[in-house]
Amino acid sequence: MTNQDSGRMIEQVVRNLASLKLSSCGIAVSGGSDSIALFHIITEWEAENKPEILVASVDHGLRSESKTEVEFVKKICEMKRVKHFSLKPTMNLSEVRGNLQDNARSARYQLLRDWAISNDLQCILIGHTLDDQEENLLIRFLRGSGVDGLASMESMVVRNEILWLRPLLKYRKEELRNYLINNNYSWIDDPSNQDYKYQRVKMRKLLKQLKSDGLIAPNFVKTADHMLRASKLSKEIAKQNSKTLISFNDVGQITFEVEKFSQLFEDTQFRILSGIISWFSGKFYKPRFSQLENMHNKILNDKLTGGTLGGTFFKKEHGKITVTRELASIEENYLVKDEKFIWDNRWLITLKPKAQGKLYIKPYGLLYLDDHRFSITSEFDKSALATIPAITTNKGVKFVPYSNLEYDVDIKLLNQDNEFYKFF
Repeated sequence: MTNQDSGRMIEQVVRNLASLKLSSCGIAVSGGSDSIALFHIITEWEAENKPEILVASVDHGLRSESKTEVEFVKKICEMKRVKHFSLKPTMNLSEVRGNLQDNARSARYQLLRDWAISNDLQCILIGHTLDDQEENLLIRFLRGSGVDGLASMESMVVRNEILWLRPLLKYRKEELRNYLINNNYSWIDDPSNQDYKYQRVKMRKLLKQLKSDGLIAPNFVKTADHMLRASKLSKEIAKQNSKTLISFNDVGQITFEVEKFSQLFEDTQFRILSGIISWFSGKFYKPRFSQLENMHNKILNDKLTGGTLGGTFFKKEHGKITVTRELASIEENYLVKDEKFIWDNRWLITLKPKAQGKLYIKPYGLLYLDDHRFSITSEFDKSALATIPAITTNKGVKFVPYSNLEYDVDIKLLNQDNEFYKFF
């Protein structure tokens, strides 16, 4: 990439961001070439209306080098006078059940989302490239993914009240590295990117071989663009149908009639189920189709009396399905660190400045019996009520919604159209 090409790339990236007229932005920077290139492009953007820039690095705690990488990013931020945040999961990801890479990705997005909300950021910039698009398409095709899985990454998407931007999706990793080399900027190569035990590394090498053999055309990635259009249409159909199908109550329980559900397109049925589960779990990625198919069959074949999937509990009674959060999937004691935050993916909690001392959020159903020195006047289902947030200290309960306790706090269930249907 020549300096002229580099200049055009920077100009295009900056122009696209400037058109959004943002006042604050966060950048996810790992220390690798892609995110470091994004960091330098944004921090060197000169404009009177340039948004405030904050940077976050996630240390998953899975590699010995991760601390060094975070420190590397922190020093670069200090040189550019940009505020840096180091984020780390509270749990040991290596001990969590399931695919390690998937768990790490979910934890990363969760940490970044919470960071953005607590700092009132309007968006988070991520350094995904055209190469990442191709790798994702190949990985998901070989995995047997459907339309959504094969859809391309979007350069702009709103999830969980945060605008996620990928300004570098049209550019190659090689172009970004040339930009860094030409400007004498350094980066860190993650050694795991050469470790053949990881699926993405295998796919990267396979993709390179397929290209060299002439088996993949340059417009291979356009398949993902076609799938994205089809995915958007299917999602819109599912949204419109679900608005007449499902109902919420104030504690987050969802209800729908099996008969009406069975009359919808099969694709729509699966989308509604996966959307409900994703809303409860807050995860960007849908449950595995085999698991979803199993739950779907139980619902339609009258076999379901109760079952769990993805942190949700399904119950069938008198031709109706009720879905609640699975109590066992909720963190027992969440230490409050910010005045404004999202708890258990669906509850936006805003503490008034007067609130002092060490506070915790725990589900109402996990309070000790001695803590129930107050009355709840609602008639909600007990399993649903058990999953609402209670504010506690080491000495006892401070507040529970629908009780006679009072506290300087605002608690909102995130179930509006823009908060619920984004998971479809």
